[in-house]
Amino acid sequence: MIEAVLEKIDNMLKRAKFETFILDSFSNKKSKFCFDLLVKKNDLVFSVKIFSNIDNLNADIINDIKSLSLLLKSKPLLIGIRNRYHKLEDNTIYIREGLPFITLTTLENILSKELYPYILARRGGGVMFLNGNLMKSLREKQAISRKELSGRLGITKRTVCAYENESMRPSEKIANKISLILECNDLFRRINIFDWNFNFSMDRKDLQEDINLSSFESHLQEVLNDIGICSYWSKKGSIPFKLSLYSKYIDENKESSVYPLFSGVSEEDKKINELSFRCLKMFTELFQKNSLFIVNNEIKIPDSLKKIKIPIIRIRNLEKIDDEEEFVELIQESGN
Repeated sequence: MIEAVLEKIDNMLKRAKFETFILDSFSNKKSKFCFDLLVKKNDLVFSVKIFSNIDNLNADIINDIKSLSLLLKSKPLLIGIRNRYHKLEDNTIYIREGLPFITLTTLENILSKELYPYILARRGGGVMFLNGNLMKSLREKQAISRKELSGRLGITKRTVCAYENESMRPSEKIANKISLILECNDLFRRINIFDWNFNFSMDRKDLQEDINLSSFESHLQEVLNDIGICSYWSKKGSIPFKLSLYSKYIDENKESSVYPLFSGVSEEDKKINELSFRCLKMFTELFQKNSLFIVNNEIKIPDSLKKIKIPIIRIRNLEKIDDEEEFVELIQESGN
């Protein structure tokens, strides 16, 4: 089912003039990544992930979705099929773990008809995005007082006032009653999922914790700490590269011209994982960022990979670096 939905999404986004990116190696099986598809249009980048059950979420996948979005300045576009009890409703945004989920049909309505959802569903019930100004205008036009409307709705006059100034949002049941009383089916504001304001943050101390690193990876982390580089390890495999590095001087609220992506190779590997290397190449091209592939001293580098302009640096070269300025110089020299 996931594969069929993914194919529909891919075709749908292409028709809407989005660029889509997926590795062929993953197109015929369920992806364990925190994305199934990467999507780009102009300066907007989205990571698409499909969930068969939004009430059965993998905590590591969710954490990596948020981390990837923050690190790469992208947005998650999450498609859900059902929750614990039934299939998800269309024209509705479901909130789980602070993330919005929509159905395939909702996405299709957005792309083909610009019909955005107007229901926000959380555990415990949904609310509707009512147009308060229009509600007030219709009520006054029909000479219905707030007191009269509150009585017919079974709520307080203060609540009616809150709906009209949009400091509160009504339940679906109340919103439908308001529509009937005011004889208007177009009282609802639409929610542009592409403009959703995500509020992700990462604790830098947590990012540098030793999370079951191999002996080679632990040594690499020590080297990075000595240089003064901040790091984020993805050990569960849901991000298709092991290590992301960024400057400790970067203000997370500002754009950075240098944002390297890295993939570490464990000491036990006899050769570079070419699939990981292609993943890194795809991310480099999509996000237009610098990247690096760190290897141990004994690994042989195939000639085919040497032609790809991604610096491959042995650990002994990193051990010679004293600070971040020298580190950046090493990346630039290795990329030439």
